[in-house]
Amino acid sequence: MAGKVGFKVTSLSTGRVPGKLARENIPVLLCREVQKNVLEVHIRAKDRKKAFAILRSSCYHIDDVKYYGPARARQLAPQLFGLLVGVLLFFAAVYTFESRVLTVEVTGSGAYYEREIRAILQEEGVGGFSPMPRDTAVLTARVLALPRVEFCTFKRAGGILTVEVRVSENAQPIAGMPLIAPVSGTVIGLTVVRGTPLVSVGDSVREGDTVVDVYTLAGEQKIPSLVIAAVTVEREICLEYALPEDRAKAQALLDFGPLKNLHIEKTKQGCKVSGVMTKTASVNLA
Repeated sequence: MAGKVGFKVTSLSTGRVPGKLARENIPVLLCREVQKNVLEVHIRAKDRKKAFAILRSSCYHIDDVKYYGPARARQLAPQLFGLLVGVLLFFAAVYTFESRVLTVEVTGSGAYYEREIRAILQEEGVGGFSPMPRDTAVLTARVLALPRVEFCTFKRAGGILTVEVRVSENAQPIAGMPLIAPVSGTVIGLTVVRGTPLVSVGDSVREGDTVVDVYTLAGEQKIPSLVIAAVTVEREICLEYALPEDRAKAQALLDFGPLKNLHIEKTKQGCKVSGVMTKTASVNLA
């Protein structure tokens, strides 16, 4: 190993140190007394282990070991390597966290849509520790589809995904009304962005029943809320028309809209039309 090593030897007989080393063919590069019974010795780094073994076996105390030249670089190499690995790991962690969603912030005059926006993000696979979205076109389009929203932008920085949303100040206020069942029947579809649903898919409702009400729950407290929701209800119909088959079918279409499982049966008075009608109603949701 190139370079040299220096150390201090403490003993009542430090004067014998140079001779002991010389007898073992270990060149002494520097030897000086730094204080009583303490000797500073420099030798070649490659002789270090042999010299230490000789001196320690003779009860000499060795301390304050220092390396010089290439030997010092070799000694520091493991520390420098560990430091380099630590730096690389640090930058790798920074890159990882920069490229992941750690938190979502909703700002702007449309920040009251935070719950709806977070729901949109979750549906599009953007959530805690997911990759930062690079193409936000779909997300932007969905946020802009919310009532009164006229501007939306996404910003990414330090693991924070910021959604800035602005609403039109000149738009008509959103109607503060509940969602009502359009006909009697069975609920087959229900979408609730805001408001509290009072029924679920599969429930039976009567025409005029409140399906989604104008509040949200905070524990047991009801907080007034705008309703943004839609419901689809289906019901079976069976009606006899005193008309020929083609006119009865046309009249049923006018009365109920397109029918599933349409069946027309001739009767003495005309035709009996049966099938399943569906009807959708919404509040503040296109």
